[in-house]
Amino acid sequence: MTSWTRKAAQSAPAAILFDLDGTLIDSAPDIAFAVNAVLEADGLTPLGLDAVRGMIGHGLEKLVERAFAARGADLDPQALRQRHAVVHAVYAGHLVELTALRPGARAAVQAVQELGLRSAVVTNKPEGLSRRILDQFGLLADLDLVIGGDSGYPRKPAPDMLLAACAQIGASPCETVLIGDSRADLTSARAAGIGCILVRGGYCDRPADELGADLVIDELDAVPALLRACEAVP
Repeated sequence: MTSWTRKAAQSAPAAILFDLDGTLIDSAPDIAFAVNAVLEADGLTPLGLDAVRGMIGHGLEKLVERAFAARGADLDPQALRQRHAVVHAVYAGHLVELTALRPGARAAVQAVQELGLRSAVVTNKPEGLSRRILDQFGLLADLDLVIGGDSGYPRKPAPDMLLAACAQIGASPCETVLIGDSRADLTSARAAGIGCILVRGGYCDRPADELGADLVIDELDAVPALLRACEAVP
């Protein structure tokens, strides 16, 4: 069996992996609050929401580094660790105050479960925070696995997290699809030999249509019909 693609979907995937930030949830407002609280504590001008959105995707520490660099402050490793710890603490206390599910997220996750497919969230966000968010929105119980940026694997865009997820849920990469929103998602999927669907309007520095994913969709509410159509193919 070859990797699942838009043109080669004669059989349904056996597993769906979801990215979290920008894919299942719009978490940028809460993340921006935490980052700006620390910037302001250092006497720096806060960043706009769109600027923070463009920095999300490679883990919170990288976002902190980018945020301070955007204000002309290059942090040494010790200072970066300190600021990251504070941002993490602030964010952990404001996980879902402004965060919302993206349209169709609940239906997409539930459709995967109803069709008997295996499922996981694979995100660069810390696993504990990810589980709290998913539980808050009632999605955690519908997933087989959550792998986060501190779960012991190199983060996306490396393929390791995706391959670990496949191994743990018992699906081969060639029968697995990642649904994400960014270049990091696509790069990791390609390196892992996994199909990739990108959702428009997420956290990406380029339009999703320009990245070369197997399929690009407007919202996650397209996922249930897509999966059922694959299931119906003899």
